Amino acid sequence: MKKIQNLLAGLLLTLCTVTLESAPAYKTLVLTERGGQHGGFTDAALKWLEEKSKEMNFEWTEINNTNPVTEEYLSRFKLIIQLDYPPYAWTKEAEKAFIKYIDEGRGGWIGFHHATLLGEFDGFPLWRWFSDFMGGIRFQSYIAAKADATLRTEDAEHPVMKGVGKSFTLPDDEWYTFDRNPRPNVHVLANVDESTYQPPSDIKMGDHPAIWTNPYKAARNVYFLAGHSKKLFDSKEFKTMFANAIEWASSGEKEAENRYPASYAKAPRFKALIYYSEHVEEAHQVFARQGVEFFRKLNYGNGYKLDVTTTLSGYSCEKLEEYSVIVMLNNAPSGEEQRKAFQQYMENGGGWMGFHAAAYNDKNTRWPWFVDFLGGGVFYCNTWPPQPVKLVADDPAHPVTKNLPESFIAPESEWYQWNPSPRKNKNVEILLSISSDNYPLGIKDVISFGDFPVVWTNKKYRMIYLNMGHGDDEFTDATQKLLFVNAFRWLISSDKNGDPFKK
Repeated sequence: MKKIQNLLAGLLLTLCTVTLESAPAYKTLVLTERGGQHGGFTDAALKWLEEKSKEMNFEWTEINNTNPVTEEYLSRFKLIIQLDYPPYAWTKEAEKAFIKYIDEGRGGWIGFHHATLLGEFDGFPLWRWFSDFMGGIRFQSYIAAKADATLRTEDAEHPVMKGVGKSFTLPDDEWYTFDRNPRPNVHVLANVDESTYQPPSDIKMGDHPAIWTNPYKAARNVYFLAGHSKKLFDSKEFKTMFANAIEWASSGEKEAENRYPASYAKAPRFKALIYYSEHVEEAHQVFARQGVEFFRKLNYGNGYKLDVTTTLSGYSCEKLEEYSVIVMLNNAPSGEEQRKAFQQYMENGGGWMGFHAAAYNDKNTRWPWFVDFLGGGVFYCNTWPPQPVKLVADDPAHPVTKNLPESFIAPESEWYQWNPSPRKNKNVEILLSISSDNYPLGIKDVISFGDFPVVWTNKKYRMIYLNMGHGDDEFTDATQKLLFVNAFRWLISSDKNGDPFKK
């Protein structure tokens, strides 16, 4: 009997061991483009994945359209591989779920070739978020005849490039070109040497990134320009990079967790919420998209917890109080429930950083508390078209302005003037104003006189308002960006829970 018991116990242990060893470590979603000119690459890639997934112990699911994609659906996967599927023809729900997946670092992403076919194709508009994700690019041209080319490794230390030489050849690709170089907005791992095209081609970019990652996104991500031909799977280097990318992007570890020595002081983490609307004029949407990336760069190194939302629905006062500061890029709370929650949050010591249209109010706003919160001013008029202006510091000693010039030229914007001027409110401290040297200001809509504050704080609250926030020039000037950083840091340092920047 004892022998039988021992035998059964051993058998059970063996079964458990086999089960544990065979259980996949994680799940991967593979979004494919079947058939057509990329069909051969896709078929070869899936065949390779079938073998590689066994070796690397992951399970994958293939879909050919985005109909199943929801936030809940993506939560099942630790990695998304966009295998030549284009960045258009996505359902709206899939777009929102994917943005959240990438922006909040819910998993990793690997994209190939057709994933940067960015523009207006097949009746679909350019997906601007995806364009920004890929470095702010738009598809321009390609080598239709296809060509072999040599790639040059730029960051040999990056995990994706492990085991790959200083240069290597990839075969038979189309080599997309773009309307601008993504390099300023991404981290390039390798570039293509256009002089090595075989057969030669006149379609060139000059500096031509071919593999890159966007380090300003929470999700680990990497994009490969190549991905047109099944011949890529005859390349040892391509398969090595693909496997490296799977391992790296699926790991989920934060890049900078161990970047600094123990001797460096680390500030306690805080949470910030960015709110913007997609249902406002285009110039305000452009500013908001760039604003999100600006604050993500401030979070480079995982310094604080950043959440981004396009709706305040469901954000009760209790939920808002999780955040040390709320940054409103182009809109204010709407509806009784949102307004009540925000007012209570601010009256309880919450922090607010508002830009441009986030403070817009007129006779139709019907929110007296908000008008008082802003210093009593109501929108009076604006300059048009957008233009740069000379700003002067009203309080050069304030933490927000102390390291700025006493006057400087701010990038072009649409400038709101308020009536009455918030300067007349005893609780308001004006930090920057438009100099009277600018008058008359505007071409179509001209302002020729009057007090013109553009940055101020209502000392009854932990808040700051900045009039800037129109169009795509607001983050082009170093002085203005320093102003934004100062304002953000000042709000955090005045949190009722203490200054996280103090050692």
